[in-house]
Amino acid sequence: MNKLKETYMLLLALVLMAACSNSEPDKPKEDVIGSGKGVIILCEGNYQAGNSTLSYYNPDTKSVQNGVFFKANDAKMGDTGQSIQLHDGVAYVAMENSGIIWALDTETFKVKGRLTAGQTEHMINPRYIHFLSSEKAYVTDLYSPYITIFNPRTMQYIGSIPTGQPDAFGYNSTEEMVQFGNRVFTNCWSYSNKILVIDATKDEVCDSIVLDSWQPKSMALDARGKLWVITDGGYETDDDSFSDNIPHLYRIDAATLTVEQDQTLDTDNANVQLATNPSGTILYIINNDVYRMEVTAAHVPVRPFIEAETGSNGRKHFLYAIGVNPRNGEIYVADAVDYSQSGVVYRYSENGTLLDKFRVGITPNGFAFK
Repeated sequence: MNKLKETYMLLLALVLMAACSNSEPDKPKEDVIGSGKGVIILCEGNYQAGNSTLSYYNPDTKSVQNGVFFKANDAKMGDTGQSIQLHDGVAYVAMENSGIIWALDTETFKVKGRLTAGQTEHMINPRYIHFLSSEKAYVTDLYSPYITIFNPRTMQYIGSIPTGQPDAFGYNSTEEMVQFGNRVFTNCWSYSNKILVIDATKDEVCDSIVLDSWQPKSMALDARGKLWVITDGGYETDDDSFSDNIPHLYRIDAATLTVEQDQTLDTDNANVQLATNPSGTILYIINNDVYRMEVTAAHVPVRPFIEAETGSNGRKHFLYAIGVNPRNGEIYVADAVDYSQSGVVYRYSENGTLLDKFRVGITPNGFAFK
């Protein structure tokens, strides 16, 4: 009897312990606080590794939180994070190889909505997003000869714009977008030399600009309505060649579509990129190092404004992206290091003084300023 009583009491104790444990609410997902005027950093990760991440940086406290998407949603973001844009207080992230566009709360980083390739007619590998209004946005694509139109408020597919881009080695790519009046310009990167002009009132391609150099990679619009375009010059290999790998910098009048300048740059070993200061009077250029020039200047300076670091092996790090804070003109430069370890972000003042340096995820490639 005593033995049975002891067994009963033991079972009762276990039940009570379980009840006490279950009476408490389940632990919530880790809280991520993105309040303040911070910077959201997209880290691309490695192709087909599914290791894209988001980081959040507070410039006032110089604190960084890495992996905030996973912490907030208890799920991975997907494969190959390509770009991030903010609109109406929401962060939109294009996941190229996963075929997903995420809509995220910028305070908590929790998912508010998503658009997948399966919900659309033509989207395959989304690259960049451009917002025309609160209810209309364009999405470019690496493989599809269409630009997708969707409603960013509802994350519903609206339609598609045929680009007319011919297939080149399986690619029909359109990339970054900038707007001048009712015209949206997009550069055709992979195996192309075109800038397409879209009539945003009709949602159709209305014109194009053909460049002498191949693979326009990045664009920026200055305060005078001049469209700046940098190419990577294509690829040069031992077995075969596609163009000469010599980058060019173009200045184009956005109103007349006239090419006004064509500058040949040093052969690039990095990811060429462009950005402007908040007033659109200064152009920043990534071509191995960072160069700074007035938009009225005739030539890119010979000496870099910011030099990439050199590793212990004597090789220069790979500067992969640049972003300029629209509030104060501070410059953020992403260093992919070797594309396999955690990347580094450098924060500079407008005059090039290093203000901070911190680690983020693998291959940081984009900045969104709250």
